[in-house]
Amino acid sequence: MWQRKQANNKNYMIYMIAAVAGLGGFLFGYDSSIIADTKDQISSQFSLSDMQWSFVVSVSLLGCMLGIPISGLFADRVSRKSMLFFVAISFMVGATICATATQLNYLVIGRFVIGICIGVASYISPLFIAEMSPQGIRGSMVLINGLAITFGQAFSFLIGYFLHDLHPESWRLLFWIGTIPASGLLIGIMLIPNSPRWVMMKYGIEQARQVLSNIRDANQDIQSELNEIQKNIQQSQTRFPISTLFLPPFVFVLIVGLGLGIFQPFSGINTIMYYGPVIFTSAGIFPIKNAILATFIMSMVNFGFTWVTFLLVDKWGRRFLLLSGTLIASLSLLMVACYFQQQWFDKKWIIFFFMATYIMGYCISLGSLFWVIISEIYPLNIRGFAMSIATVVQWGANFLLSISFLQLFHHVGEVKTFLLFSIVCLFAFLFVYYYVPETAGVSLEQIEDNLKKGKKLRELGVVDAPAILPGSAGYLKEQE
Repeated sequence: MWQRKQANNKNYMIYMIAAVAGLGGFLFGYDSSIIADTKDQISSQFSLSDMQWSFVVSVSLLGCMLGIPISGLFADRVSRKSMLFFVAISFMVGATICATATQLNYLVIGRFVIGICIGVASYISPLFIAEMSPQGIRGSMVLINGLAITFGQAFSFLIGYFLHDLHPESWRLLFWIGTIPASGLLIGIMLIPNSPRWVMMKYGIEQARQVLSNIRDANQDIQSELNEIQKNIQQSQTRFPISTLFLPPFVFVLIVGLGLGIFQPFSGINTIMYYGPVIFTSAGIFPIKNAILATFIMSMVNFGFTWVTFLLVDKWGRRFLLLSGTLIASLSLLMVACYFQQQWFDKKWIIFFFMATYIMGYCISLGSLFWVIISEIYPLNIRGFAMSIATVVQWGANFLLSISFLQLFHHVGEVKTFLLFSIVCLFAFLFVYYYVPETAGVSLEQIEDNLKKGKKLRELGVVDAPAILPGSAGYLKEQE
């Protein structure tokens, strides 16, 4: 009786796997945002200009761009689990280099190493979780990684707020703290299995059966899942070399991922994560410590609405959240631009409010669901490679925006800058409406099958009704 009860509650394994892989997301969020807390201290210590500081911020994104394509190929050839192991080790190395840097060059090298890890973690973690999860809870499981990212961002700003005035070199401690979750990932990854899809590709059905039996409830149909995975792998191996990713119809889903990857950073979110204290100081929030606190509150809004997305993504669907969120973000940024133009004494609180509603809209749409969509729409045998392409384009757009934002913000002005971000969000709304499919509740194999059948992009998540055979009850009812 006890054994049966234990066997029927193996979903706890899925949550544990998602939590471990989510530490990669936490590191992504923490190390990508911690740099915003250190601007005044590092700039003062190393006598940096705005352009030099922009490069310190952006060099990690350059690391993402250079590391992702190679590691994307390794994800399909080695394993997702091995890539997460690499992420943990490299995060510790990069954080140590930054924490002990005595010259600008060492700081740049450390940031570059961290950037490679951020890029790999940004797609390996959701990919690994998606391939381990049952289809009914796949979206919410992938969003555990999104929760980890936003929690990492919020944690970085909170720690930055408390340590900012502790010592002129307290920024070093912020980097040292990053080695703790990296150690947790390193230990956790040793306790979880490989993806059953990857195991079947490399070792066959019996080994994949063993993995699934350890991570699925006893009442779940493992054999059907194995058959579907096996059929999908056989079709992929015989008909689908990687080069066809760049040919119709597969290139169309690649474009969907690329489009969402470009819209995500150009909607303006990373300017808040990287330069939030600069923006809030410009809005009238002083001193810099209070501006860091305001950025922390924004990151908590981001974290909170990632939870909302986590609860709703498999109930309300991807498209509804994407469409409503991008529209809210566009309107909120329009209001931010308008109020930056006003000269009211308390305009900073109005700007703060609409920044918060922008974060809400962004979070339930592009912020969370970009990672979900790209973990679902690509064929199995090139899924890691295809996700790496979409992710490297996302980080490339991120790099261009982060390295040019301070110049744009200071020369073009706050009003035009946020108006531009508002327009980008509006175009993202239109892109989602016309091209992004609804994938909630549909197996990864069904999505791939629809793609190979040549269905339209918006219909990739549509499950065909079973054929009604002559003589069946359904057939006779239909004839009536």
